[in-house]
Amino acid sequence: MLRLKYILLFLVSLTSLNFVHAQQPKVSASLERDSIWLGDQIKMILVAEYPAGSRLTFPVLKDSLSNGVELISKSKIDSSKIGDGMMQMRQSYMITAFDSGPHPIGPFVFAMHSAIAKDSLRTNSLKIFVKVPNVDLKKGFTDIKKPYGAPITFKEIAPWILGIILISTIIFLILYAINRKRKNIPLFVMPVKPKLPPHVVALSELDKLKEEQLWQHDKVKDYYTRLTDIIRVYLEERYEVPAMEQTTHEILAEFKGDSSQIKGKLFTGLQKTLDTSDLVKFAKYTPLADENHFVLVQAYNLVEETKIEPVEVAKKPIPKVTGPEAEKENASANETEKQP
Repeated sequence: MLRLKYILLFLVSLTSLNFVHAQQPKVSASLERDSIWLGDQIKMILVAEYPAGSRLTFPVLKDSLSNGVELISKSKIDSSKIGDGMMQMRQSYMITAFDSGPHPIGPFVFAMHSAIAKDSLRTNSLKIFVKVPNVDLKKGFTDIKKPYGAPITFKEIAPWILGIILISTIIFLILYAINRKRKNIPLFVMPVKPKLPPHVVALSELDKLKEEQLWQHDKVKDYYTRLTDIIRVYLEERYEVPAMEQTTHEILAEFKGDSSQIKGKLFTGLQKTLDTSDLVKFAKYTPLADENHFVLVQAYNLVEETKIEPVEVAKKPIPKVTGPEAEKENASANETEKQP
């Protein structure tokens, strides 16, 4: 019974010692390899393990770690949990050397702060051996290391691609211009604006003339000149006659007769408007206000009564027939629809 008690006490003591040992902080330094060629680069790694809750500070390394060993760059400190209440911090450094032979490095000192005390931890020392390649003096100077073949990036080839596209575009435009010039075709053709119906243009111009109030501002001659021009353009576009080049007598003769679409009151109004306009422009005739208003009304009536508006023809729906003769009836209906 007494022996069993001692055995239990021994196991408890051993477990406590392992726990205490696991809680002890430790730091270390290591190299990728222990030798490099002159001017080559090698990675050095510092690792620290310490209890969670404590604060550990990495050593601040200078550009020169020792005589002949230089610091090139360093990474960010990486920290992680490793279990048993312990934390691990790791940082890598890129170093190089330009002097041959062995070079000692370290040790490096970490500062640790805990709730109980402040302490410093030292890493192990390192040694790196720098080798010099065998040089044949008869061959002259040679590179220690072959040139590094860097991959071609898009940034480097982008100017060439853009230049080729630009040159190709210029050549295409030159050939395009030469080809169109040979065929007597304009280099650039503006899209044709859809032409409005004659009555739409005429009514719009009459509205503008009415709003300008020319005869009300003693511009009677300008008023009648504009009015007859609107009428002449409408007649020329609507009936395809050279009304802009014809005299009043010729225009009236063109539309005189029962076969003309302008007859009765419309023809009388047109005749009154054109005659009055000739008197104002060539005989210095001064019409009354009622006459000025009358000729404008007659112009509106002429356009409204003779205008041609497009008529949309609605398609008749094809009747659907059911029954034994459905296919025959539907085919007949389709043929009827296709006939003009």
